[in-house]
This record gives sequence, C-alpha cells and structure tokens, in this order.
Amino acid sequence: MSFDAKVFRILIASPGDVEEERSIIPEIIDEWNTINAVHTKVILMPIKWETHSAPMLGDRPQAIINKQIVKDCDLLVGIFWTRIGTNTGVSISGTVEEIEHFLKLEKPAMLYFSKAPVDPDEIDIDQFKVLKEFKEKIKLQGLIESYDTINDFKHKFSKQLSINIGNIINAALQNESSAINKRTTTKSNDKVDTQKAKIEEATINSAPVETEKLTDAQINDYLIKSISLLANREGWARIAAIGEYLQTYTPINYRELGFSKLQAFLKSKPELFEFKTEKSHPIIKLSKKNNPDSAYL
Repeated sequence: MSFDAKVFRILIASPGDVEEERSIIPEIIDEWNTINAVHTKVILMPIKWETHSAPMLGDRPQAIINKQIVKDCDLLVGIFWTRIGTNTGVSISGTVEEIEHFLKLEKPAMLYFSKAPVDPDEIDIDQFKVLKEFKEKIKLQGLIESYDTINDFKHKFSKQLSINIGNIINAALQNESSAINKRTTTKSNDKVDTQKAKIEEATINSAPVETEKLTDAQINDYLIKSISLLANREGWARIAAIGEYLQTYTPINYRELGFSKLQAFLKSKPELFEFKTEKSHPIIKLSKKNNPDSAYL
C-alpha cells in the first residue's frame, strides 16, 4: 500500500580510494528504509555524483555538481583513507569543497577516516600529507569518526546514521512548527509568544481520527519509537516535537483515549519515561530499561 513520506537526500562524498565504503553506504541506507520508512513516513535517498549528476558545460565541474546535487542534499557522509582528491581551483578537493559547502549552510556532515593498513608503495605522499593536514583542521570543527575494517565501518555508520537521522527529523518538525507559527501570527494581533503557545498546545492535543482501537502495547510501541527517533545525543526529546510527530506519522488519538494533554499521558507511564524541565520546556527520554537498541529503530 502506498504512503506519503518525507524524503531526505544523503550525499556520499569521497575521493576514489574508498569504493567499497561507497557501495556499502547505500546498502545501510536501504536497511534503514526497510525497518523505519513505514512507521516514520521518512525515506532516505543515497546521492552520488556519478549516478545523480549529468553532463553540462559553462562552469567548473565541481560547481556544476554543487548546483545539480549538493545544494539539495540534507546530510553528507564523507569517507577518507589515503587520498584527499583533486584540487578544484576553489578548494583542495571536490570532496572537501562539498564538505565546506555543507558547513557554510550549517547542514550536518558525518566524516569517517579509515585506519586500514595500506601498501606504502601505493601511497601518494603529497595526497596523504594534504589529507593529514585537513584531518587535523576539521577535528577542531566537531566530531569525526575512524574505523579499522569494513565491518567496523558498517557497524559504526549504521548506528550513527540512526542517531543523526533522528536529529534531522526533529529539526524538520521544529521548522514546520516555526512556519506554522509565522503564518498564524500574520492572521492574529496576539503577541508572538502567546500564539506559539497556542500552536504547540493545538499540535499536542490534536490527532487524526482512527477507527481502529489501539491496544496499550501498540501505543507504547509508537511512543518508544517516536522518542527514540527524536531524541538528542543525550536521549532527551522535546514533548512538543513528539506531539507533532505522533499527530503527523501515527494513528494515535489522545482525545479518543481520554487524555487531554500529551504530557499528562506520558507522565502516566513512569515505567517507560523520565521527565525534566529545560529552559521552561518539559523534555522526556526513555527509562534505561526500555531504551531500545539501534537495530530496533
């Protein structure tokens, strides 16, 4: 059965010495889609320059690639081993130019550096030197990851992809909420803060009518999955964002269940969730005994 979904494009960026990793990433993305696409209404699309760009004249090759595919991607996955790539005239390599483009737009980028052994006779010393300098520089701008083997890369990327996609979904929901707030503000003379509060409460309390009665086990399953996807690195998620997610992507109807507010409903299940207030906003996370493994997401 067909369903509507949000599509997030994932750019695979690397020099030419990590072909095996480049082929593995789409496989892991496909596994994520298989497990998560239906219940999250989110689909991840792997993007490569060799499959998604087309011949075009009139500008630098990398500039054309940037216009055709890079600018529309939502997440970048960069992989390096012994090479940095070819200088573009603007940056030290096409891969680095794509990373710099993402950083400039404040889009998320996941960078991986292979520590796999290599035949010294196969190393281009100049390339390796520039790569090492780039690695030292980029470490100052965030967290990077290293791996020893292909299996090590598979394990790390699969787990870390789920973490970052959850953050991206959360950010997208917050952006949608902000857009709703702006549209509503133009139609009202109320103060902005008051209007935002009304929108958040309406989001939390509203849900599509569902004719099929959900069991407690099904409801708990939806709640656990939503919080797992929207949680930040420490495991906490905003209750308002969870309400938007449940309203948009699940059949849960809190009015039908007799709960006037999502917060009250969640607090009625202390065996599943923990609460605290951060900057006047209540946030929630799964209790340790109910925190699912990443493979479950």
